[in-house]
Amino acid sequence: MNLFSGVVPVALKHSLNGTLLRHKAIAHNIANVNTPKFKRVDVEFKSQLKAAIRQSSKTSVHTPKTHLGHIPIDPSKLARVTPRTYQQGDTSLRIDQNNVDIDVEMGTLAVNTMEYNVLVRLITDYYQKLAMVIRTR
Repeated sequence: MNLFSGVVPVALKHSLNGTLLRHKAIAHNIANVNTPKFKRVDVEFKSQLKAAIRQSSKTSVHTPKTHLGHIPIDPSKLARVTPRTYQQGDTSLRIDQNNVDIDVEMGTLAVNTMEYNVLVRLITDYYQKLAMVIRTR
């Protein structure tokens, strides 16, 4: 098994990519808060990731378990998850048909920043543990 293509690094990588793309989308929304007819954009990836994990755990009977309590997940299914940007064009908050609410965007930015920081910390911890194992061998 490759240390860099297992479930943990693949899931963390895709989650990090999704939060980075969401950060860009939020920044785009904030930059266009006063642009007439602008419709906010968002990123969808968490539900894809959850679905891939759910599907993988149901169909991965051939994935070896290292512990009885582990859920067998196929990393190749997680690798197919791609963050998707979409436009929310069905609402308008103002008379100029812009639907960006700066308070919502700032709240979303704060949550997304925390998620990004947690993911960076998890990735850092994962690779620090690998480095420690390599050094002690």
